[in-house]
Amino acid sequence: MDFVIGIGNTLRRDDGVAARVIASLPPVPNVAALAVHQLTPELTLRLCDASRVLFVDAHCHDHEIALQRIAPAPAPVGSVHALSQQDLLGLTVELCGRAPHGWVLSIPGYDFEFGETLSDRTHAHLDAAIEAVVQWMRRQGGEVKMQGGRNEEAS
Repeated sequence: MDFVIGIGNTLRRDDGVAARVIASLPPVPNVAALAVHQLTPELTLRLCDASRVLFVDAHCHDHEIALQRIAPAPAPVGSVHALSQQDLLGLTVELCGRAPHGWVLSIPGYDFEFGETLSDRTHAHLDAAIEAVVQWMRRQGGEVKMQGGRNEEAS
């Protein structure tokens, strides 16, 4: 089983773009998709037996969609309420002895103020983001071809 996890707050304009992507995905066998406000330790239970996970999230540091491989970080110590994608994978290794192969699809965000609509600039990336996630969901191996974005392998 693979997972697609959309991260963000739908009440903070462009931060909610991942939830829009998740809501637009077609069903694909052996792939589960869910939208969350933040990554929490409870998600490790879903990832223990997963083969792959794609995290979809808004970012404010670039102007294009980016698909990047990620590796687990050392498991966080102490009480943790919200985790990075790498932290969640590291915690999964700590609790389950393994973690799925991780990816992040970053979508440009420009407006994170209160509101429920996407900015025009983020909305312009929505179709390409959905297509990139669908390609990732349907592939069993090999590279996902991005249109209007970039691919990066984890180092």
